[in-house]
Amino acid sequence: MGLDDISEYSAETSIGRIRVRLMNLENGLLILLSDKENYRLGLSAVAIPPGHGSSNPTSTGLFTVGLENELVRTMAERVAMWTNQTCLIVVGLHQMNREIMMELLTALKDYLLT
Repeated sequence: MGLDDISEYSAETSIGRIRVRLMNLENGLLILLSDKENYRLGLSAVAIPPGHGSSNPTSTGLFTVGLENELVRTMAERVAMWTNQTCLIVVGLHQMNREIMMELLTALKDYLLT
């Protein structure tokens, strides 16, 4: 992986500016999200795109429970579907809810698909 495989941008959301770092790996995509200057470990999920005979991606959450688990898994699943790549998302935000998830998904979709 070279520096060409890493990109960064920021997105304005209702909770302020969110920093995004995307790393194109040999076997997938790693996305780090942070509401701080530095990235950190946090809510995480990995998803693989739909396979033979399946119309939905497969995912699992790491360091998450309850609603947060669903939100981060949904994000990873959407990115896996859009890119047709395995996706690991690490969300280092102090606040996470459905509204914020939708804002982040819109920003990711705009960046990844344009």
